[in-house]
Amino acid sequence: MRKATIGALFAVALCTVVAEGQSKNPFGIPSAESPQPGSEIKAVRGSRAQGWLGQGRSEVVARHGMVATSDPLAAEAGLEILRQGGNAIDAAVATGAVLDVTSQNDTGIGGDLFAIVYSAKDKKLYALNSGGWAPSGWTPAFFTDTLKQTRVPNNGVNSATVPGAVAGYDALLSRFGTMKFKETFERAARIAEEGWGLAERRHNDLRSAVNGLKNDPDSKQAFLDGDQAWPLYSVISNAALAKALRLIQAKGKDGFYKGEIASAIVAKVKSGDGVMSLNDLAEFAPEWVEPVSTNYHGFDVF
Repeated sequence: MRKATIGALFAVALCTVVAEGQSKNPFGIPSAESPQPGSEIKAVRGSRAQGWLGQGRSEVVARHGMVATSDPLAAEAGLEILRQGGNAIDAAVATGAVLDVTSQNDTGIGGDLFAIVYSAKDKKLYALNSGGWAPSGWTPAFFTDTLKQTRVPNNGVNSATVPGAVAGYDALLSRFGTMKFKETFERAARIAEEGWGLAERRHNDLRSAVNGLKNDPDSKQAFLDGDQAWPLYSVISNAALAKALRLIQAKGKDGFYKGEIASAIVAKVKSGDGVMSLNDLAEFAPEWVEPVSTNYHGFDVF
């Protein structure tokens, strides 16, 4: 990741506020002693004039589509696709791709994908299992004899299965979408290249993961500022991830499961005494399955 300072911007804003005789920045300035000053504000929940008084946000109503995520940039990406004429699946892939950039602890192109899709045309639910399978070298003897382990480790390269997310995105777009990776990955690639602001939620996530990240040289270089999390409100970017997204845009899923990215994955795994192979990646395919369901008090739950 790369940080570009926006301290000057904050300085101008603070000077403007003071000059107008208003109160200083209520959130404070991040410091070593108080990296998230906004969390120290003693505030009470505002009262609402009517309706659900305990609700923290006003309800949102839309006529043509809605995107709900844990990140505003991801939601914007999905809305952008809908405005361009894409359907819900196109928007979902674009949304997920941005989350892969801005919310790495939640999702990523190195992870898996599971989806339940309702097709209004077919009046039917479809389930997609794109959870990557275990590397072919994961035999019982590999763990017991080579690694001296009685179970699959909780972390490290030998805890990671073949990534299924990109194949899942491809399956969704191929069956139900109207766009390709070129359009749906564009916003994510641009954000990774140009950078995004590190707000308090993601900053806290990053701070909680520092010890694990700094123990791996590649993770340290990608996600940390030295041995620490980037400061709150930094503008950070991820050029390596942007390059990967651009390759997928140009070559589709083969840009991930074959070629440069696949070779990099295998090299990383083998550097940690893992056994994932190029064939493990190239042969992976997701499965369309019947969604698990039950009936509860007259309602079908999937």
